[in-house]
Amino acid sequence: MHVFINEREVGTLEAVGTTVGEMIEALGVHVDPDQIVTSVELDGVRYSAGEEQRYARRAATSVGRLVLGTTTPGAFAADMRGELAAALEIVASKIDRVVELFRRGGDRDANALLAALLEELRLALVLEQQVRILDGQTSRGGAGSVAAIAPELLEAQEQRAWATVAALLEERLGPALRSWAQDQRALATPR
Repeated sequence: MHVFINEREVGTLEAVGTTVGEMIEALGVHVDPDQIVTSVELDGVRYSAGEEQRYARRAATSVGRLVLGTTTPGAFAADMRGELAAALEIVASKIDRVVELFRRGGDRDANALLAALLEELRLALVLEQQVRILDGQTSRGGAGSVAAIAPELLEAQEQRAWATVAALLEERLGPALRSWAQDQRALATPR
């Protein structure tokens, strides 16, 4: 197996009887201690380092070229904040669609899309928490601004007050998410 860390060639390593996961673990001694592994490329197919289940158990002898991608924790956190901002903007756009569906009387479709976007929002909250652990930076809005809206939104949903749900989404949650996305982009910018 021909091995690289970023562009730096480590060399050709014997891979008989090992898995890709074991090879990656053994290559840890070649990774700069100030860097973290963020991607794994096997014969031109790239995976996020966190997707171990997709590659780690694969027989290493079946791989001709292994490339580990690394970066600093700060650069990784900045990239993740950029992705978080994009995800928040997508959720905010979906909110616009939910509001439109509620206003047209498409309560069933609106609620289905609302459930999906709330799951995406939950994942965004988890991502922000993980990135905050990495870089120590806190967004001005974020989870707090979203959490403040949640009880009212839940109450309106329980009462099946779809006009109120639509108003809360349009007037409060959508703008809060867009503001949060801007905060994330600002935090992602190197200082």
